[in-house]
Amino acid sequence: MLFRFVAAAYERRSLGLASHWSFEDWGRFLPEHPTAVSMLDRLLHHATTVIISGQSHRMRHARTRQGGDRPTR
Repeated sequence: MLFRFVAAAYERRSLGLASHWSFEDWGRFLPEHPTAVSMLDRLLHHATTVIISGQSHRMRHARTRQGGDRPTR
């Protein structure tokens, strides 16, 4: 269903998509590798890609609430 949604929007609408999976790992959660490749091709064709690394903001605050690591700023 996700592939159909992306294919229907391709070059017709703007899409915003966030994922914790790297592009190389998309074949893990999609049933077929060619489906993942086709979907990424459509998503990345006119895309601006922002890759963020580092510790999760939510996880950092969850640890603070539980008495773990202090948040760094």
